[in-house]
Amino acid sequence: MEKTLLHENKNVKKYLIKFSKEEIEKLENNIVREINNRYTFEGFRKGKVPKQVIKLRLGSDFDNMLLEEAEHELDHKIREEEKLLFPMIIESRAQDVEHIEFEVLLHTYPEVIKTDFENMEVKIPESKEIVEEYVQRRLDELLESNAIIEPKDGPIEYEDYVRITFSIVDENGEILEEEKEDEIIVRKDDERDLVKNLVGKTKDSEFELEKTQDDKKIIQKIKVGQVYSRKLPELNDAFAKELNIEVETLSELKENLQKEGEDAVKNWHEQFAVNYILSELPNYVQIDISDESLNYYIDTSIQDLKNKEKYEEELKKHDNDENKFREEIKESALKWIKEVVIIEKISEENNIKVENNELSLEIKNFSSMYGIPFSRAQEIMNSNPELMNEIIWNKLREKVALLIKDKVKIVEISKEEFEKDTDTEVQNTSNQEEVSNNEEVKDKE
Repeated sequence: MEKTLLHENKNVKKYLIKFSKEEIEKLENNIVREINNRYTFEGFRKGKVPKQVIKLRLGSDFDNMLLEEAEHELDHKIREEEKLLFPMIIESRAQDVEHIEFEVLLHTYPEVIKTDFENMEVKIPESKEIVEEYVQRRLDELLESNAIIEPKDGPIEYEDYVRITFSIVDENGEILEEEKEDEIIVRKDDERDLVKNLVGKTKDSEFELEKTQDDKKIIQKIKVGQVYSRKLPELNDAFAKELNIEVETLSELKENLQKEGEDAVKNWHEQFAVNYILSELPNYVQIDISDESLNYYIDTSIQDLKNKEKYEEELKKHDNDENKFREEIKESALKWIKEVVIIEKISEENNIKVENNELSLEIKNFSSMYGIPFSRAQEIMNSNPELMNEIIWNKLREKVALLIKDKVKIVEISKEEFEKDTDTEVQNTSNQEEVSNNEEVKDKE
């Protein structure tokens, strides 16, 4: 296969590709073999029809098959030699008895000019305060889960433990649920009507609540069962020892929870940093990309929206300004291209791969997320290459981000400052959504 560069503009290349006579003959033989395996011709044994007879019988259809086979071979060869952003574009074809040639346009991966990860700053909340809050929260949970309950005859108060039975009927009296049991801790901050209405009731009290479900009125009939007062145990050495978690004193319990909290915060910090790095990655990468590639992405995206009859809807979100819309698509394209190019570049340079055990763990996480057996999750992955590739890609992104993490500046700030920064980011996101929907607001005005 002879390959001649006709034109190059940064990452965009145009080639003239010529198949030699020997390559054409090989393609013809492949086609003849396939036809002989699948079809029979009158006067010939199956699988024994000569090439010339097949070419004569099929005529121009054989030439079309040959051209198609050459395109497949060309696409395979190009993908081996070039990293493509978009599928190969065949601009022209030519074919005669002894040669086949194509003019192809390739949008290849752009060159990475510069990365600036050293100037990326990841702000995380200080560990000390978060660990302290974690320890206190876990102690409270242990106290709550080991509360001492005693039956009581008086009215229900906050923090009491209550057993109830309830039935649900519709507005016509038809029973939807009957004699269901439930257990409730009556919390002051629980805003449910059921909880609010329990306060002051006593054992064997009955009452009804009306609510709307799926635009239909339903009635919940509740009967109070046994009421219990709850008393939290004292937080001391005896309490710690009774937990059966291999501690003898309250001090040892707190030390265990401290270590548990430190590990949890460390893992959270790492995951937060990874997510932040991936979200900011394009802002710290410079690439040398042709406008031709960006315009191709924009034009194909718009054409796809038009084919799906969604273009006008999207354009309306941009004040019916196509230039504004195209600019947003361009920004999206740049982010995507920068991420793809730099992730693959770093992974190749550092031999970062997704190992089989890592993939198995990701599939296990997938099975847990959707509540399906691991074997079923494997079947789904194996039958859905796109989903499998997505999971592999996300894991590769994470591993590359962990490598980049060693280069960025990790800055610990106070919990209050971190929450303030987070609230600001959420507000900015909300403002962006509001701007994107401003045309809808104008319509209402």
